[in-house]
Amino acid sequence: MQLSNADIIIAGGGLAGMSLALQLHQRNPQLAITIIEKNTFPVPDTTAKVGESTVEIGAHYFTEVLGLKDHFQQNHLRKYGLRCFFGNVEGSFDQHDELGVSELFGIPAYQIERGTLENYLYRLLTDKGITILDGSVPEEIELGDKQHRIICRQGSEQHAINARWIVDAAGRQALLRNKLNLNKDTGHKGNAVFFRVNKRVIIDEWSENQVWQQRVCEPGKRWLSTNHLMGPGYWVWVIPLASGATSFGIVMDDQALAESNIETFEDTLAWLTKAQPNCARSLVDAELLDFKVMRDYSYGCKQMFSDQGWAMTGEAGAFSDPFYSPGSDFIALNNTFITHLIERDLQGKDIRLESALFHKFYDSFFENTLSLYKDQYGGFGDRRMMSIKLVWDYTYYWGVLSLLFFFDAIGDIELMRKISPNLMESQKLNKQMQMLLSQRAQKRAVLPAKSIFMDQFLVPCLNQLNDVLKQKNVNVEQALATNLEMMQQMVPCFADMLSETPTMDIDESERALLGNYRASVLA
Repeated sequence: MQLSNADIIIAGGGLAGMSLALQLHQRNPQLAITIIEKNTFPVPDTTAKVGESTVEIGAHYFTEVLGLKDHFQQNHLRKYGLRCFFGNVEGSFDQHDELGVSELFGIPAYQIERGTLENYLYRLLTDKGITILDGSVPEEIELGDKQHRIICRQGSEQHAINARWIVDAAGRQALLRNKLNLNKDTGHKGNAVFFRVNKRVIIDEWSENQVWQQRVCEPGKRWLSTNHLMGPGYWVWVIPLASGATSFGIVMDDQALAESNIETFEDTLAWLTKAQPNCARSLVDAELLDFKVMRDYSYGCKQMFSDQGWAMTGEAGAFSDPFYSPGSDFIALNNTFITHLIERDLQGKDIRLESALFHKFYDSFFENTLSLYKDQYGGFGDRRMMSIKLVWDYTYYWGVLSLLFFFDAIGDIELMRKISPNLMESQKLNKQMQMLLSQRAQKRAVLPAKSIFMDQFLVPCLNQLNDVLKQKNVNVEQALATNLEMMQQMVPCFADMLSETPTMDIDESERALLGNYRASVLA
């Protein structure tokens, strides 16, 4: 058995574990870090992992915090927003109602080729002297009081590594969560079927209608979006990858899954032929790269960080839902909390309070994210509900969560305490809105398609929130108070729009927030 010592052991050398190692190394180059990873590098560029799409927090973390902007711009696809299509349409795809942007707000997000990124991180970290034991499987974890040991097997060799910190980044293996009995039920039931094909599927080619093509300022760019084909109880993702492959996923609540009878890829094609025929036709000559069914994918965690020197990041801790692609956001959040804790612990500081507060912050972030999905899948095919939902969810995401992360407020205990009343009020408003959306979702409504385009780029409040995030220096306390006032005005407006008989008149304050968006939603 080979014996070694490290400051930090990271179990799991995927995106979460390697990005944490890079963040720690950049802030503390003297740290001895050992990563244990079951796969052997290099991995295939188009690797069988979900999580190809990023949104603003995750993209900001990878490109700005970790300094990987050049790699992302050169090796991954710039994302053209999130886009949804509604209605039961068997003919031309342009007959669907469309929810999305005519042009980008400005803060870049990306469609990630996971294998390409992880191979790059592997080379980058090994060049920096970080030890990566790839092809290694943990066999035993011994937790002590800030003195831990992992015994792993790499081929015929056994390694025993001692360290002050152990971080579980090994995904759904849940090494620490299972060992410490920290599993927590989320109350959210979701199921996913996902697969990749060796073909570039370009959604712009699904219609030759020039009016439809010209809806976006850069015609022919829809395929770069995270495209969503929506229905009652389900949504289908279509995500392009830089290699030329395309990622597909069908995400369903229990009722939709039971009605679909999906178990195999053949079942999937049969279901798509009925539910989303345009999508099914795009797969006729495609080569299948991988296929997986995952039932009841959501889970929580009772404790993410410990002052005793252990923590979890990525899917090793918790997973909410793939809609809105929040996985990389939670990597960014957890890795930042863990980096702060390790830094202060190795400086000899007492981190008992901080570890408890960071878990509280994380748990609040997770619960608010979870509320976006619980009891709402029934309404995912409802054009009106989803057009309201996305504007509200973006407002909360950009106006609260992104604001805190972009300007590094989450690691500032004093500032977080100071703004706590406004954070609690924003959470209260979010809970109120999600309740209204959940009530509407019970109808499982599908409105007749009218080829309507609900252009989110024309919503004034979304542009305003995005512009704040582009600034270099922002008074977080003041910006949060301004955003909270905006949210307080939006809730009664959206409550009216969700009602059976919405008021058609719009006052000046609502027009300043929504512009003409309300009219397109209620059309």
